[in-house]
Amino acid sequence: MNVATSGSRSAMNVTSSGSRSTAGLSNSLSRPTDQSMSARSTLPLSEEDSLSSNDVVHNAHRVQQQGFTSESDQTETYLSVVWHAGTLGLAYFSTETSYVYMMMDTAETEDFQLLRQVLRQVSPSCIITSSKQDEKMLQVLKHKESSVLLSSDGEEGGVQLEVLPSIDFSLEVCKRRILALNLPSIPQHFTESERVIYLSSLVAFENVNMVRATGALLKYLDKNRVGVELEDADVRTPVLALKTFSLENIMIIDDSSYSALQIFQKESHPSVYKSGSGAKEGLSLFGIMNRTKSILGSRMMGLWFQRPLQDLRELQARHDAVEFFSSPSHMEVTSSLQDSLKHMKNVNRVLARMRSGQASVGDWQALYKTAYNGIYIGDVCRAQPQHIHIFNRISQRFSDDLHRIATLIHKIVDFEESTVHNRLVVKPHVDPELDEKKRTYNGLPDFMTRVAREELGKLDDSITECNVIYLPQLGYLLAIPCTSQIKEEENFHMPGLEFVFLSNGMVHYKSASTRELDALLGDTQCEITDHETSIMHKLQNTILDHAAVLLDVMECVAEMDCLIAFASVAKDNNYVRPELTKESGIRIVGGRHPLQEMCVSPFVPNSTALGGNGHRLSVLTGPNASGKSVYLKQVGLVVFLAQLGSFVPAESATIGVVDRIFTRIHTRESVSVGLSTFMIDLNQVSVALRCTTAQSLVLFDEFGKGTATVDGISLMTASLSHLLSRGPACPLTIVSTHFHGLVKQNLLPPSHHLTYQMMETIQDGEQLVFLYQLVEGVADSSYACTIAAQVGLPSELISRGAEVSELIRTNQPVHRVDTASTETQYQRCSEVVEEFLTLDLEKRDLVDFLKKFVSPKSQGMS
Repeated sequence: MNVATSGSRSAMNVTSSGSRSTAGLSNSLSRPTDQSMSARSTLPLSEEDSLSSNDVVHNAHRVQQQGFTSESDQTETYLSVVWHAGTLGLAYFSTETSYVYMMMDTAETEDFQLLRQVLRQVSPSCIITSSKQDEKMLQVLKHKESSVLLSSDGEEGGVQLEVLPSIDFSLEVCKRRILALNLPSIPQHFTESERVIYLSSLVAFENVNMVRATGALLKYLDKNRVGVELEDADVRTPVLALKTFSLENIMIIDDSSYSALQIFQKESHPSVYKSGSGAKEGLSLFGIMNRTKSILGSRMMGLWFQRPLQDLRELQARHDAVEFFSSPSHMEVTSSLQDSLKHMKNVNRVLARMRSGQASVGDWQALYKTAYNGIYIGDVCRAQPQHIHIFNRISQRFSDDLHRIATLIHKIVDFEESTVHNRLVVKPHVDPELDEKKRTYNGLPDFMTRVAREELGKLDDSITECNVIYLPQLGYLLAIPCTSQIKEEENFHMPGLEFVFLSNGMVHYKSASTRELDALLGDTQCEITDHETSIMHKLQNTILDHAAVLLDVMECVAEMDCLIAFASVAKDNNYVRPELTKESGIRIVGGRHPLQEMCVSPFVPNSTALGGNGHRLSVLTGPNASGKSVYLKQVGLVVFLAQLGSFVPAESATIGVVDRIFTRIHTRESVSVGLSTFMIDLNQVSVALRCTTAQSLVLFDEFGKGTATVDGISLMTASLSHLLSRGPACPLTIVSTHFHGLVKQNLLPPSHHLTYQMMETIQDGEQLVFLYQLVEGVADSSYACTIAAQVGLPSELISRGAEVSELIRTNQPVHRVDTASTETQYQRCSEVVEEFLTLDLEKRDLVDFLKKFVSPKSQGMS
């Protein structure tokens, strides 16, 4: 590895300049095939996602004419990385496609396993990061395994690491760079506000680290003129599209979906003084699943929830472990493991304090408990079936080093004495020299008493008492109480004694005997402390040399803690093991909502059948409060749990691995976003229409209700028609709606991928009984007036509402409701008309006639 500011590079060059890598590398990321769009939606869709091959060639030719390079002999990939507050944000640019690919913010730990996987998947030729990034992350980027890659001809190519100033990663500056992009898909006539709205549908700006990485990447590309041939200073690096990418084995869920499905739900502290730091997990999926016994397990559970998997092998291994731990025959093993898990501590901080020489007695106790219980967990796991992945992993990783660490701590550290003295104390029989010093120190009281008697015999008869004491740093002293003869400083002088100090009525002297003690015994207590410190330092270095096993223990123990928590929830709530396949489809029999079933009793289960040889898009209708939204969330949560490695609330479930869950259920409104509620809904739908694949799950709940009915139906029809036009590549979609005209007027194209379902109800007179059962068919009405009566709205309002609804449904005019004032006005007008018709204009004075019917107020105004 060469550290330089310019010049040639070997495996990796760490530079601060703006030079570009020239290594020819191929992009190893497999991109999803864009599906053709036979039906155009009125949503703000990105046109680049529907370009045909001819369109791409045409665009590339047009860009090249403007001075850009559409395709070069070498393909380079520029990766921008930002890690902040435990969250990783990424973006990379490929010269092969001229696309910028963005990865949404994802939780990342200090082992940087996700980052390593991205480096393997993307195979960058140049890595860009901030100068203020953590040194641990920089070490990962500099590592040889991350830097040496193979080019298309099999030769090794270098990876260039560019460390840019932190100002290039400023959030607001990066936002402006993204909003200033001139994508080919943006119409030229768009105003600035329309451009902002369009780009906000392409980029999830709430992903702060992703935005920072993307903005810095764009600046680097422009500064180094990547892909630019001509010397025109105004020409910028061509970016044809912005796309989202994910790791190959991780399912993507955005923040709005996490919120809509209630996977996480933070509750702030009621006190305004603790509202920032006193938040706790409320009623959420994470809240009910997190039954971990250790802080390590709780943190690992949070990471798992933020990283649902697509890796069938890993998911099967988790399901095997959950099945083992939930079995009644293994209850004793599970219980004993849980008892040990309670004592497992986060030793990362302990090891860090050891390296800085600041480990306390409590830190050593935590380390010993972790090592001791780790040995027990390892022994238990070795006695279990080794086809369970977690048992096999623990059996291999919990090596003899762990036993050695625990044994050394047990034999050397005396925790009882250490707690009393508030410092580390070494046990007896560890070091003979230390034991001899301690014996000498412990025998000092008797020895010092004998010396004091001898000294008292040498003193004046007026002195009846003296003591020999030991003070650190000062050594041994002769202490004589003040008497009537020893009050003033001039009286302190005594033959053969050297005055030292006066304190608390005691005069302290050095005598020949105390000096002899100093020479013979020395500063015994300090020597003991120094000797023990030396022993503990050697022990500390030995532990640090074998710290890798402790890190393995923490990782394996945290994973086991999560799996046992999954098993505990599955056993208590009657969850079943799902069957996972690579085929696109969802088959759930008797599915239940994991949160809703805890709040209502009894809960009515519903089955789901999507994909396979059946339909892929279901339109769900039914009255308000009939359970449509709960059903949508139920399907999403069952799929999410299955891809966590947990059992699911159902009688049986076969889940085809989903690559991403899209939702339009809950609108996360914010003044800072600058978008209306309906515009936010449109953005969510737009992302779903642009980014879905055949393996995606789409859940729309009453999309279109935020605008006029006609417009809402139009947008809904266009969106669903677009999805159906994909045929077998249509994502697995469930849509709930109150737009019954969508069905009755046959607005959707006929397709065997489409089905209509409803939540069953029974009309008993004026009472509406909800059965909460999903059946085939279309609901006749939303029964809004019936629901309004059940919640206590005045009967006259309900009657009028039903009347107006019927008039509108039958295309008849809606008249105002007559009141006392309108009736009086009508009678008065009738009288005027009748008398005017009988008026004799030749005999009657018209002025007198008008005065009769004009009010005094009207006369005054005239």
